[in-house]
Amino acid sequence: MPPIIPKPFQPVGTGKSGFTISVVDAKKGQHIRIGISQAAQSSHFGGPFDHEVHALKLALSNDQGKNHILTLELAKIGDPNAFTLSPGIKGSVSIKLQPWGPLAKGKRPATEMVVIGGRAPSIVNLKLPEYARPEVKKIGQGEPLMG
Repeated sequence: MPPIIPKPFQPVGTGKSGFTISVVDAKKGQHIRIGISQAAQSSHFGGPFDHEVHALKLALSNDQGKNHILTLELAKIGDPNAFTLSPGIKGSVSIKLQPWGPLAKGKRPATEMVVIGGRAPSIVNLKLPEYARPEVKKIGQGEPLMG
């Protein structure tokens, strides 16, 4: 039986996760920016991203009780469902997205998102701030009631 190797305590939900979300209100229109620090790339995806090789798939849910979760999944450039990464300072990367629902006019500064789960080294689940959560689907919305 292999020995158990203790690890230093790392508090969950406190400190900086390295994942941020902000709203940019520019002349070309409003967009959402997801930022990922180099430290977050290393700790959650096994190493820093190469923006010429790596891309990310994003998933949201509008189901009751799940609309606060943003899932990031590591992918390769060329994957039709993945977003390309823009390089930033100190090894960070970002993604620009259209808002997935109506947002108040104006910008919102970068807000740290808490890591709430995932499967290293390819998937991370993040908790969205209240303003960025998709509207919850109502019963029967978008689905036929009979049939």
